[in-house]
Amino acid sequence: MSEENLIQYIDIEKNFLGKKPIFTDINLTINSGEFVFLTGISGAGKSTMFNLLLGTETPNEGRVIYRNYDVHKLPKRKIRHHRRSIGMVFQDYKLLTNKSSRENISIPLKIANSSKNDIDYKLNELALKLNIEHLLDQNVETLSGGEQQLVAIARAAIHLPDVILADEPTANLDQKMALKIFNIFERLNAEGITVIIATHDIHLIKSHKKKTVLLKNSGLIEVR
Repeated sequence: MSEENLIQYIDIEKNFLGKKPIFTDINLTINSGEFVFLTGISGAGKSTMFNLLLGTETPNEGRVIYRNYDVHKLPKRKIRHHRRSIGMVFQDYKLLTNKSSRENISIPLKIANSSKNDIDYKLNELALKLNIEHLLDQNVETLSGGEQQLVAIARAAIHLPDVILADEPTANLDQKMALKIFNIFERLNAEGITVIIATHDIHLIKSHKKKTVLLKNSGLIEVR
């Protein structure tokens, strides 16, 4: 895989009005094709790191560089394209509960105005790869939490993003389902997608030898 510097956080400081800075002097480089655990206690700033990359939050100081451009200097007409290159998996899934799995997964392609044939082909191919064909025509309200997370991962991956960000994707799952979810992320990473998982699941981190970054005391420590 390429060792290209895909993501760079450079001298990042972030604070919220009237509060202690959440970050001071954060520096982190993530190469294309890496698999990274981002960990730390609740409130350490894991979600903020994601939001800075997505451009939904702005640093008080420093720069976030993605593929050699400064995320926070992008004109509005380009920020949408930037965000489409990133797949996001949320802890609470954020699925449309009155829709089927098929409809939820296809949302990014519909936003991109893909044809029905293209959507059907990509969706069926991905469902086969992730072994979720049996979930496609079920309403997501009828699915278990683990099954809903599988659908959410498929939605994040359907448009072949450069990066997938996953915010506590195994937090509400038993160990068996958590391992299944992790294996899917590994499979996507093996195909060249950079994967960054924000988690405080110590069992998951210790049982897999991946680059691990700890957010602590407003700073960052690379522990593996």
